[in-house]
Amino acid sequence: MGFLPPQGAPAPETFAQPSKDTAQAVEVTMFSQGLRIRIGPAPDDLCRIEELSIGEPVWDLAAQRLVDIEAMGCATLDAAQLAELGLRPMALAQGGWFALASARLLAPPPRLATDIGPTVFFRVWPDSRVLAEVEGRPVLLRHGFT
Repeated sequence: MGFLPPQGAPAPETFAQPSKDTAQAVEVTMFSQGLRIRIGPAPDDLCRIEELSIGEPVWDLAAQRLVDIEAMGCATLDAAQLAELGLRPMALAQGGWFALASARLLAPPPRLATDIGPTVFFRVWPDSRVLAEVEGRPVLLRHGFT
């Protein structure tokens, strides 16, 4: 038994091909204060993460549409507190941090840090899965409160 695509549909192997952005995206759980997230179709439609609120949209690179933020949270955390939550901080070249739930699937391995002091982190829960852009880098945001 196999998959038979409809007439004129792309070959089955094209269904499993991730986009370039998706393949390079890291799954981010939290963002440090000051990082800019894309909120519109133009590359310069940016907003600092701390200036967003519930109900405002972020731009989904994959779907090319706006997706609303369903919930948000923030906390001041250091490396030990992030570790207690199962998160690992990843330093960004331009400054700031991503908090990752798992870095083992990334290639090349990200530059993880253990020496960060208390830092304000924000978490956003979009109303659907989003391939967002933060500081020019594609990141995957999952919806739901897990």
